[in-house]
Amino acid sequence: MEELANKYPKLVKWFQLYLFTDRDQSLQMIRRAENSGFKAIVFTVDAPKFGTRRRDVRNSFKVAAKSLANFKQDSDRSLQNVEYVDASIKWSDLTWLCKVSRLPVIVKGILTPEDSLLALGHGASGIIVSNHGGRQLDGVPATVSFVPASEPYNLILFSITRI
Repeated sequence: MEELANKYPKLVKWFQLYLFTDRDQSLQMIRRAENSGFKAIVFTVDAPKFGTRRRDVRNSFKVAAKSLANFKQDSDRSLQNVEYVDASIKWSDLTWLCKVSRLPVIVKGILTPEDSLLALGHGASGIIVSNHGGRQLDGVPATVSFVPASEPYNLILFSITRI
């Protein structure tokens, strides 16, 4: 994270956060993003568990160790095992995140107007309409289908006030 910030100091950077079961680890990542000049936290809520990607299983795909540079790793755990990511996130977790972060929090993975309002009501500065590229649940409609045809200009929905 710091290496990226130093290499591209003029680039506007947002940090994508998966909430960990160990909130202290999440908080450490948030502080590092803040201290590295990132401008927002993108709280990803549409992938609390990694989907079974049969092609990855068939090809014995593993995340490269270099990709895990930002994470503390035990010898028998990795992001492949998903033990770090909290699969039971609730709206109260968003409230917590907004309180502990000095950066605006944008919630990624929202698909309904109701959830948009809930996210903003729990402190989010904005939302990103997303189905995680359709890679998590194969039965989720395409992201664009959640935008009313009469309002194509609403494809990207933000109400960011602190950036």
